[in-house]
Amino acid sequence: MFTIFGLGTVGLAVAQGAKAAGATRIIGIDIDNRKFDRAKDFGVTEFVNPKDHDKPTQQVLVDMTDGGVDYSFECIGNVSIMRAALELSSRTR
Repeated sequence: MFTIFGLGTVGLAVAQGAKAAGATRIIGIDIDNRKFDRAKDFGVTEFVNPKDHDKPTQQVLVDMTDGGVDYSFECIGNVSIMRAALELSSRTR
């Protein structure tokens, strides 16, 4: 199970790589809902917009995934988002 923070060019490349590696559940996170349809073409299967939730994004994702993910990629370049990705992946099974 993968999460990708940021669905720009780098995030879409990560999604494509995750799909090629056999991932069946790829969750994309972005604040721009317009990116979601395009991300599906690259293998993203689920979407989260942090603006749609009152809880921290990593908590939303922990709840969605029953505890965390196997791989989490930060493709934005923001230190606080890097921390969120780390916290999400450190709770893996």
